[in-house]
Amino acid sequence: MSGRESITKIIVLSSIVLIFLMMNFGCCLKFTDLESGTEYNVGDTITTSGKDIIVNKFQYASGVWTTSGSARVDSRNYAQGSGYDLNARNVNLNFKFDYPLSEITLKFGELGGNNNIEINGEFKNIRDLIELNGTSLGGVQIIVNATQPEHNWYGMIILSGTINDFSIGGQELWLDDVCTKKQ
Repeated sequence: MSGRESITKIIVLSSIVLIFLMMNFGCCLKFTDLESGTEYNVGDTITTSGKDIIVNKFQYASGVWTTSGSARVDSRNYAQGSGYDLNARNVNLNFKFDYPLSEITLKFGELGGNNNIEINGEFKNIRDLIELNGTSLGGVQIIVNATQPEHNWYGMIILSGTINDFSIGGQELWLDDVCTKKQ
């Protein structure tokens, strides 16, 4: 076998392994392919790492819905992740992954206001994401590991179970490293 044939074989095998890993382990959105400062309004679609995120209306703590919020690509690293943050400012972000999934993890920075989360069609409006720790929503277990220096929360959310749909949003919520595992 020539050197050229060996290189071709290695490239083909590497591609097969990469496809297998992507099919079984999902993806990880870091938002680094987006431009910092870009803003998205309700009804817009954000496309990052080949996945779509739909920007949807948000429910305040009072129960009133708003469509006047926006999502913004941010470089301040409030979510303490590895890429840019996606800042939900009075919007919900509906992640259009290749469902069903067995797990979603994400890093967050929560700097005020209330938050919304929806899993498998079940919606919850909460003040702080830490309130979700040890609960389930839409048949999915939720673990929230977070710290609260001063008045802000920083941490990670782990969703485990059969996940067919997922949205999250807040008034002052930053997200990064939104990662999935296939079933």
